[in-house]
Amino acid sequence: MTEFPLRSILHSPDASQRLMKWAIELSQYDLLYWPKTAIKAHALVNFVVEFTPTPEKEKMVTKSKEKANDTSPTDSNLPNDMWQLHVDGASNHKGTGAGVVIITPDRTLLEQAITLGFSASNNEAEYEALLTGLRLAKELTIKRLAIYSDSQLITNQASGEYMAKHPRMIQYLDKVQGLLKEFPTFTIQQVPRAENTHADALASLGSALDTQFRRSIPVEHLDRPSIEEIEPIESMQIDEDPSWQDPIIDYLVNGNLPMDKSEARRVQQKAARYYMQGEKLIHRSYSSPHLTCIKYP
Repeated sequence: MTEFPLRSILHSPDASQRLMKWAIELSQYDLLYWPKTAIKAHALVNFVVEFTPTPEKEKMVTKSKEKANDTSPTDSNLPNDMWQLHVDGASNHKGTGAGVVIITPDRTLLEQAITLGFSASNNEAEYEALLTGLRLAKELTIKRLAIYSDSQLITNQASGEYMAKHPRMIQYLDKVQGLLKEFPTFTIQQVPRAENTHADALASLGSALDTQFRRSIPVEHLDRPSIEEIEPIESMQIDEDPSWQDPIIDYLVNGNLPMDKSEARRVQQKAARYYMQGEKLIHRSYSSPHLTCIKYP
């Protein structure tokens, strides 16, 4: 039971010679790496504590709402058929995530937390949250949408008040403007962070917790930025016989071993000399170049 990702470290392509020797040495033992359940429980407790407002913060939020009066963008002044979309992104040392909250006209909440599996800045995470929310709103065939974000840059760029200069920001903005055309009526407005805490909490959840953590909130994993176009590849499906690589790949990726103990130990010993690079199995050596394992049709 450990809180450290020992199995992924030992099978990392960047493992040092000492780690490779340890991996081969340990492969003779029947080892199972289990994450500490207490650590995950503490992570969830810390998450709840972090976003539970103190009495002082509640007083500040109450005062700010009283001061705003009827100017609050999410109050009852909205038309009865207007849907609300709250988005937020988070990028920190723990990871990168995005949060989306859709409020239906009958005050039903639709929530989603997204874990970004690629490196992204805070502004890029904000854009990923907005794009995810717009895609969900499009699938729900929403016609009238009020969009709220606490990012001044994103809201002003999407509304046309600011211009995007960075190439990646220009690509994200083009994606957003293309999706906004799907909605006959929409508004985009910046709100204080205190009025966007729900989406902010979901974004922090997506950036802080493992995608395998059991929760009731659906978590989507994006393998690539939304601004990257996926080119269709014409391919022919070939039925392949079971390969010697399959049990090794299954162990390296999923941690699964054969039921037979001798076979399981053999797979563990072999796996110490391999690692995964994307979907490819790579054989490593002390002195010779690393070799890519291929499958014959």
